[in-house]
Amino acid sequence: MFNRRYLLILIWILPIVILILHRSGETARPLDQLGWQSETGYRLPANEAGYQLTLILPLTSALSDEGWVLDQTIEHALRTHLDGSTVQNWLARQEWHAVLHRSSSYLALRMQMQARPTAAQQQQLLSLLAQPPRLDWPTLKRRLQAERYLQSQSAEDRLLAAFGEQREPSLDLTTAYSRLWLPPPRWTLVGDMGTTGQTTSPPKAARDDRSSWQSGKLLIADTGSSRLDTRWQLIAQPISAPTDGRELAQQRLGAELVAQLLPRTQTANADYRWLWRPLLSGGYRGLLLHGTDDPGTLGEQLARQLDQPLLDATRDGLLQQLTRIEAEAPGQWLDLVALYRLPLDSHKAFRDTLNALDLAQARQLLRDTLPPAQSLHIRFDTAGH
Repeated sequence: MFNRRYLLILIWILPIVILILHRSGETARPLDQLGWQSETGYRLPANEAGYQLTLILPLTSALSDEGWVLDQTIEHALRTHLDGSTVQNWLARQEWHAVLHRSSSYLALRMQMQARPTAAQQQQLLSLLAQPPRLDWPTLKRRLQAERYLQSQSAEDRLLAAFGEQREPSLDLTTAYSRLWLPPPRWTLVGDMGTTGQTTSPPKAARDDRSSWQSGKLLIADTGSSRLDTRWQLIAQPISAPTDGRELAQQRLGAELVAQLLPRTQTANADYRWLWRPLLSGGYRGLLLHGTDDPGTLGEQLARQLDQPLLDATRDGLLQQLTRIEAEAPGQWLDLVALYRLPLDSHKAFRDTLNALDLAQARQLLRDTLPPAQSLHIRFDTAGH
């Protein structure tokens, strides 16, 4: 039994047997079961009783005064619509319970129900919500404009508003509300899927149109107010929404590394704010600096400070976050997939990208952060004071 021939066979067969046993013992990860169907949207099987249907509504940057008013108006109008008798009576007939949640980059209308929702019910709800509610729009706008004025009396807010004015199109209130419902909507469904048919490929994400973007330098007027600290300045650039797990991993890692490295490049008492908003449209990243004469080439400074231990620690932290989301809250990842229209296997690409990225590639990510040729540098014009 132990002649050379049998030993050779064992050498080839045993690894295969071990691999088969290992894979058979693996538990299926929830995110591996993500699916998409044109009738119902993104879906994730779950063992809990009932279903959770979510409508994802992307937000814009809302940096400028007008953008902030539009953003607040949309949310106010939608909450008014949901509390109205027409929508409430319809929800009651379906035996659905709806709650509107707000995150940093989208609104999520989450509905709980016992029976699996149909495509017809989803379309009926969209038709109800797409009609602008009866509101005193001029009065609402004046009230929100007053709130904005009270909340934006700092130098940092003035700089961000100036950046937003370069990015955000001008829209009236009803048009901004109607744009929420442009097809195709972003639905997610969590629950017992049963035999729901073949999963199809979701629609591909579209790139942001940044053809109108102008980089360079901008001086904004100093009002002469004694309360306004004009030593602040802003360096910012638009960013495109991620279209797959690889881009999402690179953006997320880059943002985390900048946050970790800024204390190494700034003086001990420096005051600054790092901003990163990966919105579906109008996304941006920027750095607010106080009292710095010339920030120089920020990305190159950060790249020189990055070392292997910091890269490993930051990468491990992001991987641990993904593992925790997979195990405890896969619905959070499902929201991202629906928001950006990511491929269904984006969680694998996210993990693989982080694991494969080396020190040289990470440093290049930092060099691409706020390069002068793609950024807007905004200062206060204090020459007359």
